[in-house]
Amino acid sequence: MLYFIPDWEDRLDPDFDFEHDCYSPNRKEPYKHDVYAHQILEKSPYDGILISLSLFQGKIRLKDNNGHYTIRGINSIKEYLKIGDKQLTIMADCGAFNYVNEEKPPISTDYAFKVYQDLGFDLGVSVDHLIFDSILIMVDGQKKKHILSEQEKEARRSLTLKNAEDFINLCQKENPQFIPIGVAQGYSEDTYYDSVDKLIEMGYEYIALGGLVRSKTEEIISILDRIYPLFKSLSKRIKLHLFGVLRQEKLKKFAELGVFSFDSASFLRKAWLRSTNNYLGVDGNWYSAIRVPQSWDPRMKKKAGEDKVTKAKLEKMEQECLKVLNAYNSNELKDVSMLLDIIVEYDNLLIRSSSDGNGLKSKYRNTLESRIWEKCGCEICKDIGINVVIFRGANRNKRRGFHNTKIFYDTFMPNQIHQI
Repeated sequence: MLYFIPDWEDRLDPDFDFEHDCYSPNRKEPYKHDVYAHQILEKSPYDGILISLSLFQGKIRLKDNNGHYTIRGINSIKEYLKIGDKQLTIMADCGAFNYVNEEKPPISTDYAFKVYQDLGFDLGVSVDHLIFDSILIMVDGQKKKHILSEQEKEARRSLTLKNAEDFINLCQKENPQFIPIGVAQGYSEDTYYDSVDKLIEMGYEYIALGGLVRSKTEEIISILDRIYPLFKSLSKRIKLHLFGVLRQEKLKKFAELGVFSFDSASFLRKAWLRSTNNYLGVDGNWYSAIRVPQSWDPRMKKKAGEDKVTKAKLEKMEQECLKVLNAYNSNELKDVSMLLDIIVEYDNLLIRSSSDGNGLKSKYRNTLESRIWEKCGCEICKDIGINVVIFRGANRNKRRGFHNTKIFYDTFMPNQIHQI
């Protein structure tokens, strides 16, 4: 299988000054200066990148009035993503999550086709409409939960299939350089089966299953089991993509049931979206990153004011945390208990749910005593040491996310072919 990572402009300053905790002085233009994971790591931790048009609408515009779409004035998606000589496949979809609450997709088939073609994508996905049990709608100026009826779900499925038919007809007429992918939406095993069957009849050789992000693993496997006979009976292989689904313990099973590729950013985003389990060690265990938030963070300032902690003291506590962590990293400080007392005193100024709090101290101790970052040979851990397990700002958090993605890829996705 091939692994695609969704792109949300996850770049970082390659020259960030961790000692002084500041951006590099030559970072005049962040986009030009900052780098992606495939640039900072010698071996890319994914086979491809997924771009969603709805996330980039504000950056895609007509160039020189000639009707050609660009991103930041760049007319090649691979140049925009700074692919260089890396063998990465670039997929584009319309970002259905961003318009799931709308009655119809705001993106037309003609528009998607032209953007895919102009920017040189390798894979282009038909315009789909997600089917969930409920959506949010505006009622009297307020967002209200609306339960989708079976009729409404079927309307979304039918619209997705109609868009797929229009898309492949356009591709057959225009013969673009990208490979078209038809999306199958459904709300039961039978409806997914019917959608995939119709896409095969249309002529698609690459099909994506959408709307499964919230589904249980067993439900996904049941759907794959149901549609697999459709592929077995064909003389040519139909490639199957899973949108937003990563279940590392079931990757082998997915492959057995015909899955060719999938996308997910879960290992990247766990680095900063989880209260614990932020760093994936080379031993296969998850570790909690140690929170040292910026003292200028509004939440810290508010809580510090409530606790009558002055701005000067807050900044001193912050710097003391960074100082002792760096001393521990260099073995100048070996007393973990003293280190934890300093960290937790500052950490306790954070406003968080009752499920966190004191429980983090033991998790911090586990991270520190393991010195797990020293056991990893990746470029990030070797370069920034303990900073990779410090929960603080994008340049530490995203590096940790890049590391997590690499560990996942090297562990669960070995010997990839890197081509469609």
